[in-house]
Amino acid sequence: MNKSWPQGYDERGAWRGMGAAELADAGIEALGEIFPGWRIWADLGTGWHACRRGGFIQDYHQGAPAFYVHAASAGKLAVQLRWQEAAEAHAPYGCSRRITA
Repeated sequence: MNKSWPQGYDERGAWRGMGAAELADAGIEALGEIFPGWRIWADLGTGWHACRRGGFIQDYHQGAPAFYVHAASAGKLAVQLRWQEAAEAHAPYGCSRRITA
């Protein structure tokens, strides 16, 4: 139990504690620290999203690095972003057959 956030029943007997919005904000903050090169947000209707920060230009050819990823949960988004990091470490310009000199 997180003792820094007041939880329990209020004077009317209703539960008072962290809601979905607070948990989503905490997830966004945590993922943002782990993946600083990505802008991360959550939408209750469509899930978790991330797009690249900075001067990244989306390249539209097969095997190009992803500009935007989407997942149903924070954990699944983290897996996709880790996969992107691993793919870029292995092939910095994407997994395409195009060779640039």
